[in-house]
Amino acid sequence: MNLPERLDWPLFVYGVMKPGFPAFEAIRASVATSKRDSVMGELLVRDGLPLLGKNDRRNVTGYLLHWKPGQERTGYAAVCAFESRKHYKWSEVTLATGTQANALVIRFPDKGNPQHLDSSSWNLRDDPAFGPGLETVRRVLEEVDRMLGDTFDSNWQRFFRSQMAYLLLWSILERLSALCFGPGRDPMQRINKLHELPGMEDLVRQNVLRTDKVSDSRNPETAYGLDNTNTKNCFAYYYQVRSNLSHRGKGVFNEFNKVHSSLKELLAITEQYLSKLQEQEESGA
Repeated sequence: MNLPERLDWPLFVYGVMKPGFPAFEAIRASVATSKRDSVMGELLVRDGLPLLGKNDRRNVTGYLLHWKPGQERTGYAAVCAFESRKHYKWSEVTLATGTQANALVIRFPDKGNPQHLDSSSWNLRDDPAFGPGLETVRRVLEEVDRMLGDTFDSNWQRFFRSQMAYLLLWSILERLSALCFGPGRDPMQRINKLHELPGMEDLVRQNVLRTDKVSDSRNPETAYGLDNTNTKNCFAYYYQVRSNLSHRGKGVFNEFNKVHSSLKELLAITEQYLSKLQEQEESGA
């Protein structure tokens, strides 16, 4: 995405780069001040991304960001590197306070079936992955915990349901990685940065109370260790458990506890992280 023409203007943000959201970290060093403001328009969602459609019928709230002197080009370059030109384009807007600013608005509004969001403010909880999606994972986990594993068939059922929930949880985490690190980045690059999210080290220490190793089912010489003193390794372990689910030849009884324990730990980490993120989002921290 190219830089906007008016680099001397401030930036209006209404989505993933609002203060309090991890994507804001990409520009924090260049921002001097942030202040709540609004613009005429409507919120749309396409491929899970919040988009601003300009009109004079509704109102969209967000934040006006002023750049530090001399940091305008650096700040806008960081925005352009994060956001995808497939979805956004630059537009000059006038905010409710009368301030003129640059904003990213929807590109190709007639393509991709954008959905109207019945709200003036976009929040993370508007994404169904982080609402009904996580609730489904939690419900399946609790169902498996209540199931008896006293027969051969019942153990298969427990195992497959844990696998199902674990794969859904990773789909949710992949969605989170796109919002935190940019939808245009390679998916595996985003996954490999999840351990860098603010506060993640503390959450891993609080929720991971065991040590373990998992081998790559394609190459048994490659192993990944679970140890709460190394957050990066823990996420590599959890992702390898997820990757192994798609390979044949695994012993069901030996692996159920590994999958189900990983599901419990990673779900707790994800729920707690999103809860803290929502608190920061609401306060504009």
